[in-house]
Amino acid sequence: MTLKNSSHKLDLLIENDACFAIYRLPNETSPKFVMQNTGEPKQIFDIEELDANNGFVVAPYRINEETPVLVIRPDCDDLKNIVIPNKQNSTKGDDKVMLNNIDRNEYNRLFEQFYNTLNDGTLKKLVLSRSKSITRNKDFSPGKSFYRAMEKYKNSYVFLFHTPKSGTWLGSTPEILLSGKGNTWHTVALAGTQYHKKEKISWDDKNLREQHLVTSYLLNQLSSFNISPEINGPYTTKAANLAHLKTDLDFTLPEAANLGKLLKSLHPTPAVSGLPKEEAFRFIELNEGYDRRYYTGFVGMLDKSSDTNIYVNLRCMKIGKSLLTLFAGSGLVTSSNSKDEWKETEQKLKTMASIC
Repeated sequence: MTLKNSSHKLDLLIENDACFAIYRLPNETSPKFVMQNTGEPKQIFDIEELDANNGFVVAPYRINEETPVLVIRPDCDDLKNIVIPNKQNSTKGDDKVMLNNIDRNEYNRLFEQFYNTLNDGTLKKLVLSRSKSITRNKDFSPGKSFYRAMEKYKNSYVFLFHTPKSGTWLGSTPEILLSGKGNTWHTVALAGTQYHKKEKISWDDKNLREQHLVTSYLLNQLSSFNISPEINGPYTTKAANLAHLKTDLDFTLPEAANLGKLLKSLHPTPAVSGLPKEEAFRFIELNEGYDRRYYTGFVGMLDKSSDTNIYVNLRCMKIGKSLLTLFAGSGLVTSSNSKDEWKETEQKLKTMASIC
């Protein structure tokens, strides 16, 4: 099957409201495909319930009626042999909901609001994110953009999924939330970002503190399951035009462990939300000014009988009928400044903008 035919088939699946996901693991050459042949994906409102499910998981930053956790049942795993289903429903035209561009002045206002909460010691870290909507060109192809991202971002997890409930999302993310099989598992602390213009990269106290906070959080959450991981890092890793600080945590998971409960404990990490966990989550929900929906949630294949690879949904776009909505955020601590954080989000937005 040619690349052109594959792209066209993916576009047709979206037009006909099929429930599917296609994804490529980091440093692999071929994507994997899953599709649910009948009905709509299972909706879940408690992440713990994922332990009893198998399929491609799409979880939001915040679970509600509009954005539940979705599980795409893997009825079919071969894109070449699928038959395009008849349209079940018209794809939701939610462009107006997603249109939430803010300018630099509004960002500065939000930054000050977030920073003041950090500065008075109420919270240790907060992630301030924003969305940017751009006009969708008439010749834009989600399928072609997926394969473009796959070629351009070889070290990242690249995905495209569609369901009637979620709409269409495309992304390229470097951050594992949970991966493994059997009793061998892995997660990462990915925090600290800079635009790499040269080979040798040095890290300031702000980025090192961000990384330390995320690593400490993960260690604390894992300890509640009596897990003592093997730690490797922090070290520099590159994704697209950005460099990040990364720490690997490898651990053994008891066979009786509940994967859904573990995912619920980890999500959202301070890399996408803040610390303390619950207080930061509520502050962002009340003050950020828009609904992140599936941005900073998690996506990936959950299969306890085989491989599980769940990634945080970072560099992504929501594909609407007339708009493409891109998302980016940055972690704030007391040493942060508005100018640098705005620049960081601008660089992160380019990851998806460059494949439109």
